[in-house]
Amino acid sequence: MLAVSARIRCDGKPVEALLQVADYSLSDGGRFAVNLPELRLLPGQTAALYGPSGCGKTSMLMSIFGLLDRDGWYGAGDVQFRGRPFDALARSDLLELRRKDVAFLMQDAHSALDPLVRVGEQIHAATDATPDQMHAMLGRLGVDDAVGLCQRQPHRISGGQAQRVLLAIAFLREPTVVIADEPSASLDGGSYAELLTRLRELVGSGSALLVATHDQRMLRDLDAEIYELQDGAFLRAQPAQLPWPVRPKEDVGSVSLLEAKQVSVAYGSRKVLDKVDFTLRRGEITALLGESGAGKTTLLRVLAGHRRPDSGFVNGPARRSAVQLVCQDALASLTPGRRLRSLLDEASAPYFDAEAGASSVQLPEQLLMRTAAEMSGGERRRAALLRALAVQPDALLLDEPTASLDRAAAVAVIENLLTMQRSRALAIVVATHDEILAASIAHRQLTVREGQLCE
Repeated sequence: MLAVSARIRCDGKPVEALLQVADYSLSDGGRFAVNLPELRLLPGQTAALYGPSGCGKTSMLMSIFGLLDRDGWYGAGDVQFRGRPFDALARSDLLELRRKDVAFLMQDAHSALDPLVRVGEQIHAATDATPDQMHAMLGRLGVDDAVGLCQRQPHRISGGQAQRVLLAIAFLREPTVVIADEPSASLDGGSYAELLTRLRELVGSGSALLVATHDQRMLRDLDAEIYELQDGAFLRAQPAQLPWPVRPKEDVGSVSLLEAKQVSVAYGSRKVLDKVDFTLRRGEITALLGESGAGKTTLLRVLAGHRRPDSGFVNGPARRSAVQLVCQDALASLTPGRRLRSLLDEASAPYFDAEAGASSVQLPEQLLMRTAAEMSGGERRRAALLRALAVQPDALLLDEPTASLDRAAAVAVIENLLTMQRSRALAIVVATHDEILAASIAHRQLTVREGQLCE
């Protein structure tokens, strides 16, 4: 393994590490084990745990800071913060350290927010920031209507907006160490650039950044020290990038499967969709692009029948299950406490093979007997996709389908979707921030902007 070299100050003394981890192991009683032999995080430095979905990146970060709340899971090793061993700290001191010195950007931003409390109240409670400070910070993070967003409850904001709320909380607290779990997963190109700017500001001011991610673009742009999972251990490495699959060139028929006419949707005084027309043909793949909060998810929900438009109408197949929406918030879309196999048995079409279906979306067979709470973010995303495929739909509406997946798993899932599109004339709508993915697989690309659909 490559050791991280110590930095030297101008006076010749080594820079004190903010976080040091040595010989740390995480296990769940025999089924799963992952190791972090060494990690040394200095002021102004970025390090990243990199590996496939479900490999233990998030669990490792949470366990190191004593936040992994799972029965039977056990972490052991040497962890020090500014030279102070964690196991020597009183519980009150550890709580104070996590509250003042460490900021956490969780992958599932919505679940990290109280669903009953307005966004502005939650930011104030976590940071003591004034309304002007909150609005200014949200504006710097790319929120157009920061005042309006602060007045809403979390269920009325998009996944990207919820993530920006957590980012605003972190930045307003001015932490010593920022722990970020897949921070770029729900961001469009412009918001991603804003995120990079703010993270670089934090690192430039002396904060350290520790990221769990499968986004190699972020690894490169942040110049991170990469710890890739190899044979059960996170070791220093430089991972290779996989290209997106490319859809073979073919024409689609003229048979209309879904049709929206003059659809309008407003949230309060804000019109998200304004007299939108949309047609999806059988076997067609359409990509929806646009900034977070532009209305991509709202359009998918209207097309799926999950949200009635304020005006206009949608015509679709007579079979209600023929159109399946796979939500961005996979945790909220899977019934809590129920195992995946139970959910599949309840919804699947006759003769659906759960094991073969799980393999097609790169989901290990043993996860069929787990609940959503026992899965990683990427595993939940694939579980939600598997449940949608189990009813043998004619149309799939996918909201950021690759956002929580490592590149290898995402490529395999996209390849399988392209196979089904060709073999079964499956129609697919993909809402995504990834313009390269959209160009690779879609017959046409539409952008949601100011309530309109633009070619």
